[in-house]
Amino acid sequence: GPNAHFVTQGLQAVLWRLRLKGLQIMSVSFVSRDLGKAKIESELKKARRLVALVGIPSDSEPEKDSDIPLATIAYINEKGSTVNKIPPRPFMKQTRERAERGNFPKFMRKLLKGLSSGSVTAEKAIKRLGADYEGRMKDIFIHGSFVENAESTKRRKKSSRPLIDTGHLRQSIKYKVVKL
Repeated sequence: GPNAHFVTQGLQAVLWRLRLKGLQIMSVSFVSRDLGKAKIESELKKARRLVALVGIPSDSEPEKDSDIPLATIAYINEKGSTVNKIPPRPFMKQTRERAERGNFPKFMRKLLKGLSSGSVTAEKAIKRLGADYEGRMKDIFIHGSFVENAESTKRRKKSSRPLIDTGHLRQSIKYKVVKL
């Protein structure tokens, strides 16, 4: 017999099957069909357990002719070293501050909307956040505000730009998605 379909607003649909014989209703059955609500709830739950780590991985190759781990070099540049007369050049902090003031919150809301609508998976959303933030951190090396290099450093590097000598530190910035 003919079927009558009634779709509720939202993410679930209800199908009413009316079996008609003449003008008399013989039976009515209700079938609930999930149009994505369970999948979306599952992805939102997954997203709460995922995080994108962005920075210098501890296993990054050190600079050529150096045995100091690159993550240590990054930390020293971020915080400075009074013993070695290195001023702080907080590229990670500047990245976070610029992201918070810029369009990063809007980008996050867009990904959350995609996650909530089912158009993007949790892993893909977190990967996009990580890749975007990685790019922002690399960009800070060029556009950040840092204490100038000492004259002796400028002569040695033949450049006045802090944080960039060979480019290895900047190129080593990576993101990684991990489960909490």
